[in-house]
Amino acid sequence: MTDAQIFGKIKITGELILKSPLLIGDGAGETSDNFKDIHVLKNQGGAPFIPGTSLCGVLRENFSGSETLQKLFGNADNFQSAIQFDDVELTNGKIIYRDGVKIDGLTGTGIAGGKYDYEAVERGASGNLYILINLRGCHAEENFKGAVAEMLEKLQSGIRLGALTSKGFGVAAVENLDAQFYDFTKKADVIAWLTDKDSEEKISPAKNISASTENFVVDAEFAFNSSFIVRNYDVTEEKISAVSLKSLENFVLPGTSLKGIFRHRAEYIFSRLNLFSKLKLDTKLLDKLMGSAEDEKIKSRFIVAESYIESKNVAEVSHTRNKIDRFTGGTLQGTLFTTKPLYQKNFDAPTLHVHFEIIDAKDFDAGLALFLLRDLWLGNVAVGGEKGIGRGTLKGISAKINFNGETYELDKDGKVIKGKADELSKFAASVKNWSDEK
Repeated sequence: MTDAQIFGKIKITGELILKSPLLIGDGAGETSDNFKDIHVLKNQGGAPFIPGTSLCGVLRENFSGSETLQKLFGNADNFQSAIQFDDVELTNGKIIYRDGVKIDGLTGTGIAGGKYDYEAVERGASGNLYILINLRGCHAEENFKGAVAEMLEKLQSGIRLGALTSKGFGVAAVENLDAQFYDFTKKADVIAWLTDKDSEEKISPAKNISASTENFVVDAEFAFNSSFIVRNYDVTEEKISAVSLKSLENFVLPGTSLKGIFRHRAEYIFSRLNLFSKLKLDTKLLDKLMGSAEDEKIKSRFIVAESYIESKNVAEVSHTRNKIDRFTGGTLQGTLFTTKPLYQKNFDAPTLHVHFEIIDAKDFDAGLALFLLRDLWLGNVAVGGEKGIGRGTLKGISAKINFNGETYELDKDGKVIKGKADELSKFAASVKNWSDEK
């Protein structure tokens, strides 16, 4: 058998489902019939889709350390790619709209001209996954079945696609995953391939592949000390100015908002530790962790998830207020407005789940993450909008931390009930070592 001779094929199918909103832009920008700054990529029929190039790129990056998979993916020097990815059309994809604003880290206020909005595909959308692997003689001596099993496990457990993946977007997983191995040295498999029947052998996803122990991972449960709102101005209720943002039937704290809160708080912590100049924030120090979209683009190692709040756990309450003339102290005429913030029904129940992680974390990364968790836990930093009138403060209920193969758990008082408390203290003390990263 020559290196170029095809001796088999692997057909992978399944249903790819979005677990969080997806943004893959079309690069068009604002147009005369669509004033959003970023539009979702759509096919000629108007349906959003995930290009095969996106799937290929994400999976290839995830397995950069696997020589066999890299050989299957191919490279520009030695091997043609053996894997073909079809586009995934999201036939039930609903287009939603999100917005944001760039914040000045020194003043905590919005930057002029920093307001932007964009489209995204709502979570829950799904499409058919189809991947075909052509096995040639050059792959015969490789452990291609084991390599494909690893890829299947990753597809099953979840991948991140598109833009804003460090801010909770683009999480997708494949359900009803099926991988058929057609061995062309067997007559039955040749016939099965030609007649589009099942092969004699299937490849199952690998088991017991643990996440990297070098990632610092936090999962924490919170209750609201006060009301909460992430303003959504697209309302149909008469005399209501804004309601809290929803994703499907759940209220949502967007990952973009949470990532911004963490970055701003990290800047505050660094300034308090004199790791920044008192007159100007040296944001490059944080860019190595939080990422940067400026001239020197840096990929974020700090990943947050969107936080969804079940509607049954909270109640919307209308609040009517007046704008005040700061000069006279009186109300401004015609400025009455009403919003509908959320209040949780059971004051001590875990209502908001927060997940964040740091990829390839060092001890000082872990220390900063602990400071950020502490400030959320104690209500020192608020989430959502209308913070100036006391909304969005939290109290910790429980937390689970995984790092370096160890698990730490905290109770509602912040006491370490599993793992060694002195190890967490060591991480926190090491934050000052960030200055060595300049």
